[in-house]
Amino acid sequence: MPVIRSFDGFAGNARVLSVLRRAAAPDGRFLRHAYLLYGAAGTGKKTLAAVLAAALVCEGEGRPCGECPACKKAFGALGHPDILRFRTPEGKTQFPVELVRKAREEAYVRPTEGDRKVIIFENAEEMNASAANALLKVLEEPPPYLTFIITCDNLSALPETVPSRCVPLELHELAPRRAEQWLLRAYPDAGPEKLDMAMLCGDGNLGRSIRYLEDEKAAAVFDSALQLLRAMAEGREFDLLTVLSRFEGDRAGLLELLPAADRMAGAAARAAFLPADRVPAALAARISPPRAEALHRLVTDIRERMRVNVSQSLLLGYFAGQMKRIMEEVF
Repeated sequence: MPVIRSFDGFAGNARVLSVLRRAAAPDGRFLRHAYLLYGAAGTGKKTLAAVLAAALVCEGEGRPCGECPACKKAFGALGHPDILRFRTPEGKTQFPVELVRKAREEAYVRPTEGDRKVIIFENAEEMNASAANALLKVLEEPPPYLTFIITCDNLSALPETVPSRCVPLELHELAPRRAEQWLLRAYPDAGPEKLDMAMLCGDGNLGRSIRYLEDEKAAAVFDSALQLLRAMAEGREFDLLTVLSRFEGDRAGLLELLPAADRMAGAAARAAFLPADRVPAALAARISPPRAEALHRLVTDIRERMRVNVSQSLLLGYFAGQMKRIMEEVF
């Protein structure tokens, strides 16, 4: 993935960038103690958090300059000692309160190399109530040298007390043409067919497009979602079962397949009213808005059942049966 080391390298979201550029100015006049970057997964929240953090410890001009020792550390493999990141540990589903307490202790340790210290919390929606409550006191009365950067996919999952103590900034997906221009510059050797599929996968979400280009498993899941919808649109039950059989025992893959198929069905349904040259014609012709809505309800149902650990084999069988019903139903 191309490394973005400046606000200029970040695509779209001009209003958010304007706020953060002013916050990073050397005089610190517009800097606030906490920023909450929120929006759909893939909109670049973690990337932008890294750029802002580097800008706040930068020692050069045009912050982040990308050239000073502080910037090189901030963007380097070992990181900058005054930029601390906290995220849900691998294999866990909730952000543990112990990590927040550790961050709170670190907050009162002065910077080691410069004037500012930055603490980043990633995916804060994964904090449980205890973790969020542990964060509130230091959010209310942080030391003067400290800036918090919090990222969140789902704002409604955060207790209201957290956003109310931050500057909330929403990141949006790009218009597809703007995303296309960025991808063409960033991946000049990808080839037109692969770029077309990446743009179809992302539909304006650069994170999803980048994953398609760089992660073979993510690309395979999206290709399976496309095959699933083609089978549904063309009434090919055997092909439908063949695709679903790939996800037997692959819970993570199924959790990616479901929203990918849902998004693609929505894009196909919209293509009847807002032509989209990358949506396959067979899908655009045969997936009507009511059929896409029926699939959306089914995907929501399956994801809810997965949350309560229903047997995946049973779920795949149920999913196949309901997909067959949607295929056969007249919309």
